[in-house]
Amino acid sequence: MSARLAAVRGAGSEAAAGGVSAPGVVSAFIRRDLAEGRLFRVSVVLDLGYGLVNLLIFWFISRVLHHPDPVALDGAATFFDFVAVGLAFMLVVQATCTQAISRIQEHQRTGTLEATTALPVSGHVVAVGWGVYPMLLGIVRSALYLGLAQMLLGLTVGHADWLGVTVVLVLGAVAALGLGIALAALAVGYAHGAAAGRLAVVGVGFLSGTYFPVASLPVPWRWISAALPTRMAIDGLRTALTGGAWGAIALLLAAATAVCLPCSTWLFTRALARSRRKGTLARG
Repeated sequence: MSARLAAVRGAGSEAAAGGVSAPGVVSAFIRRDLAEGRLFRVSVVLDLGYGLVNLLIFWFISRVLHHPDPVALDGAATFFDFVAVGLAFMLVVQATCTQAISRIQEHQRTGTLEATTALPVSGHVVAVGWGVYPMLLGIVRSALYLGLAQMLLGLTVGHADWLGVTVVLVLGAVAALGLGIALAALAVGYAHGAAAGRLAVVGVGFLSGTYFPVASLPVPWRWISAALPTRMAIDGLRTALTGGAWGAIALLLAAATAVCLPCSTWLFTRALARSRRKGTLARG
């Protein structure tokens, strides 16, 4: 706890002196997270193990299913290819959103959040700074996950456009960062916001076409699904991995992210202000 407070105070002192820009403050958060190292040592190993079990479950399911229409699976050759990509991207969403919620709760308990908001650092910068490291970690996890699926279980990547995969994965991760910040705002502003945020992550996975084609959803739910940046990211990844034209999806995803990320950081600053007024920035 003392090391975290010292790191935050040091960044704040430099910001007050005018020596650090917003990117500098964000990089200070990342250096602190790398120095702690706990997220990488434990979470990556556990998530990869859990992810491999998930892959195996759906691989066995795909063995007993009749071959579906590739059009229904967005061009994927098999159901396993379809769901493996969705699961890989949901690692980014889960890492970014779940970690954001857990870390906000931890910083509320330790008093780090209250100390940070007392510094001359914008709430927008704090929101991004807290979320960037989990986002980067999620990208690494997703790439490893796709590699395991290809090497061990035969994920089809023969026609993949790797530039497209990279662009869509990064844009999707930034979109997931926006979602994570919005859910962190919910956790900061309301007593049961953390539980609601975790439930929202499950709902996003369901509506984004992670496990089955969204065409299977009732029509009103399809409209909601079409507006989700996570749905756009998963569709883009599937398209790029099958060698399809991914540019239009990437542009749409970039536009959605450009709207969602500033809105989510604004929500975070409002949640901080609300929690400060109510005296709930630090919670036991």
